[in-house]
Amino acid sequence: MPPSYAGVWKRTLLATPTLRDTTTRVFWLQTDLWHADIRIPVDRPPIRGDALNLLDRTALCALSRQQGFAGITEVQGDICRWHRLIDYQPPGRFADVGRMRFETPDRLLEYGVEQEYFEIWERVHGSAGASEMFDLASPSQPRKVLLRAGAFLMLVQDRSDPLPAADNLDALSSQASNADLAAALNLEISFGRIENADFWRIELSTLPWREGKRLALCADTALT
Repeated sequence: MPPSYAGVWKRTLLATPTLRDTTTRVFWLQTDLWHADIRIPVDRPPIRGDALNLLDRTALCALSRQQGFAGITEVQGDICRWHRLIDYQPPGRFADVGRMRFETPDRLLEYGVEQEYFEIWERVHGSAGASEMFDLASPSQPRKVLLRAGAFLMLVQDRSDPLPAADNLDALSSQASNADLAAALNLEISFGRIENADFWRIELSTLPWREGKRLALCADTALT
């Protein structure tokens, strides 16, 4: 993996033939091999409740429009492929592959290969430096990884059971019971910043009640 990709990238523009998006909160954290990505619509309503099984139908449907994923990144020349090993949404019909161009060291332009789109990514200040992936899952648990880039972390924990076939979670929500939809949404992607050698704070999460929480750092992820 070229070291020029390592860090946290904030998407500032998505343009497709039918859409121009500058408001969705999108962060991509890249280590020397692993990536994690979180995409939260800016109009996600306030969620009242601290567990998926306590939410009403409206809240569950709102969460179904979130996106995010994690896995292995492969770069060959100017072609970047994101192999999703964990995905908040059902598997798509297209591979996640883009043609990349560094306009500057901290500004990256992405052009869709299998789909027509254009994205602008800006490297987040403070995300340079050490980047690592930590496998936190035990053999009996769903996959759980923690990625670090500079002063930032992204925690990703997979759902217990794979999703049924569907175009997306929004489509799945029209057919699923509240209990089944809550189970389908039970995948955490949490992005945040290291505060000191002992703690980091979640700033954005697919589980909204996790935002603002302080989590302890293990020794390996500390700044010292």
